[in-house]
Amino acid sequence: MKMVAVFLLMLVLFFGGILVGIDKASEGIIETRGYSVSDDDAIGSQVDENGKAEVNVMGENLQQINLENKQEEYQEVQSTHLTQKVAGNLERGVKWFYNQLIHTAYQLVQAFF
Repeated sequence: MKMVAVFLLMLVLFFGGILVGIDKASEGIIETRGYSVSDDDAIGSQVDENGKAEVNVMGENLQQINLENKQEEYQEVQSTHLTQKVAGNLERGVKWFYNQLIHTAYQLVQAFF
């Protein structure tokens, strides 16, 4: 009887520890995601001396982006994309030529043997 009581007490303490641990882990996850920030502090904005707007949303800084710079970056990406297309077409052409050369050599060998 005493052994059963000790076992049940240990079982209750074990499950109590599990529940407390789950609660603490849940609080940690909520704080990590930034949900612990009050509604007043969740969104803030500033304008610097250059006229750029900076917005702070849930601890994440967002800045105004210059559209011209982004267009230049896009053009650079597109030009490298064009280079990749040209390289891919060149690769297919070389493979086709090599396969034709091997196929022709194979047919010549088959004709003589």
